[in-house]
Amino acid sequence: MPPRLDDDTRAAIVADIRAGTKSRNAIARDHGVAPSMVTKLARESGNAEAFDRKPTAQAVKAAAVDAKALRARLIADLYNDAQRFRERSWAEYTQIVTGPSGVELVTTKLPPLRDQQAGYTALAICLDKALKLESINTGDGAEQGKTMIGDLRAALGLAYEAIEAQEGQAGQDASHEAPQAE
Repeated sequence: MPPRLDDDTRAAIVADIRAGTKSRNAIARDHGVAPSMVTKLARESGNAEAFDRKPTAQAVKAAAVDAKALRARLIADLYNDAQRFRERSWAEYTQIVTGPSGVELVTTKLPPLRDQQAGYTALAICLDKALKLESINTGDGAEQGKTMIGDLRAALGLAYEAIEAQEGQAGQDASHEAPQAE
């Protein structure tokens, strides 16, 4: 059983607990005691909630909920952007053309192909990013983890089979090259 703390050390630890500026582990380190001793002294001195993590855990959960809501809004915005790029790629197109009679506006049924291509590239990027955000926003990622581990397992299996095949081939080649003893 460890020796009893002297009253001065005990008072200093309690003062640090009440100040609320240090973590439990920092107080323990500063005074050369175990973190459990700091927790015990906090409880004995009526400061049982001094190291309570519930508010921190609640803040982390709230931040996660806020981030999910922001991602949901961003997903909706990306889908709207993709729709606008699609509409723009099929809308009438007016451009400024300089001809013999000067500058004039020319309207065509569709934009030039390179502009349509650029519009669809932007549309594809919006859709890709929206889908990635949706996969983050759905579930806890456990299914994604299982898929990744399954893919890794399959790849390692293929690599193992390739190594085995190479070693088997090397063994056959060596047996064909070995000189026959007479």
